[in-house]
Amino acid sequence: MKKTRESIWTRPLRTTFDDAQDLAYAPSGGRAKQWLAGLVLAAVPIIYGIVCIRRGHTTLFGRGSSDLTGDAAFWLAVAYIAVGAFLHFHYFWGLSERLSNFSQFAKIISLLVFLPSFLYSLYRIFV
Repeated sequence: MKKTRESIWTRPLRTTFDDAQDLAYAPSGGRAKQWLAGLVLAAVPIIYGIVCIRRGHTTLFGRGSSDLTGDAAFWLAVAYIAVGAFLHFHYFWGLSERLSNFSQFAKIISLLVFLPSFLYSLYRIFV
């Protein structure tokens, strides 16, 4: 019996936690996914974060988006850049034959940048 591969749209009973857990493993796909997700998609939060740092204000997206300035804006912009770096390391490096061995380490570094910067920006917002 031939085993068919399920896509993300047809997998039953998947949770957000299951999808987040999949990011710990190497991605599947070819050159198109490597370049589209690893460069184009990853460039969006990186460029947005750089623009926000230059302008001095950032938007916290979510329910009732809010504009931030000062330290909170700077560190949230750094968090956005770390998200883009994570996407780049996951998809571009993870699908590269030469760079895939370094993908996990680079993703950990990007998470180590994201977590404190995002948490500090939240601290500056609410305190």
